[in-house]
Amino acid sequence: MKAMTARATLPARVVAFCRALRNEGLSVTPARAVEAVRALRHINPADREAFRAALRAFSVTAPEELPLFEATFERFFGQGADPAAGERLRPELREQPRPPAAAYVPVAIPLEGFDRNEGGSILPGLEATAGDADLLVRKDFLDLSPAEAARVRREVAKLAPVLATVPSRRFQRSASGPVVDVRRSMRRAQRTAGEVMVLQRLRRRRERLRLVALCDVSGSMDRYAGFLLEFLYALQRERGDVHTFAFSTRLFELTPLLRRRRFEAAATALSQATAAWSGGTAIGACLEEFLARHGRRLVGPRTVVVILSDGWERGDPSRLAAQMAELRRRAFRIIWLNPLKGHPGYEPTAAGMAAALPWVDHFLPANSLESLVRLRRLLRTLR
Repeated sequence: MKAMTARATLPARVVAFCRALRNEGLSVTPARAVEAVRALRHINPADREAFRAALRAFSVTAPEELPLFEATFERFFGQGADPAAGERLRPELREQPRPPAAAYVPVAIPLEGFDRNEGGSILPGLEATAGDADLLVRKDFLDLSPAEAARVRREVAKLAPVLATVPSRRFQRSASGPVVDVRRSMRRAQRTAGEVMVLQRLRRRRERLRLVALCDVSGSMDRYAGFLLEFLYALQRERGDVHTFAFSTRLFELTPLLRRRRFEAAATALSQATAAWSGGTAIGACLEEFLARHGRRLVGPRTVVVILSDGWERGDPSRLAAQMAELRRRAFRIIWLNPLKGHPGYEPTAAGMAAALPWVDHFLPANSLESLVRLRRLLRTLR
């Protein structure tokens, strides 16, 4: 009975553990906590190291976070677990001694199913090791060497998601829809002497979301914007309803340029077409221009607006706040990508970022391949 109780309360202790890590400053979101609980189905919780590794995979995103993870893990699941943190694991877990502490060093571990003769790997051109792939996925774009940047760009080109869908105002026929189609039901009843024998039903159509991206291409954002533009290029080729704009002190529509067959040709055209590329930043003025010129055509109840910027505003922050409020009123969701959010200790204290944040639905980092993978997942699951 005690073992059954321990097994039943283990998911609750894992959730409490993830909450404690978040209170310590680690970026353990509720979604990651859910994934950690789901991982319990695929491991034996009695194997202490497998259990520790599973939780670490969903909790630790940087080497400096490992000491906090180990201390919290010991407090929740170790020999001297805090009773306030929940019941400890089953006795057989406590019998296994904890291995000596070691530094977090990437280890070359061959990937399961990898055939070196076939040339496959996590990222093209990489050595086929989990450690190398993990480092490159999490590495800041600014720290990439030219060779690494080329490898990451090849991966970014594969990330184009299928955009999520939202209910339309229009209806379509359905065998089990929630709405009764009275007209069709009565017309069908004419076959049975006016008796309604079967109710005909309707459900709302589902339409794919429209994506509008506004990319800050000022000097501080130049390197980061290039990777997001490649992501948007792949997405635009996959789905047509994607509209891309660049801004610094002025607004430029990039959608026609991103229709080139190769991204290299599109990037060359972008640099030639945007005279203010890598200049200063006037986010509020550019948003105002966007809403005035394109808002009625592009922004509506099924539009997701993605803004890539570090929030450094040289104009009036109140002007930015007013435009963000209007954009939020019209759009389905607003996602703000800030590369600085991926750095430890970052706080949105810049005047522009602080003014915009109350109107943002999702505030995410955009400094690594891992952050673009998160964006891909979000765009597929928005509701």
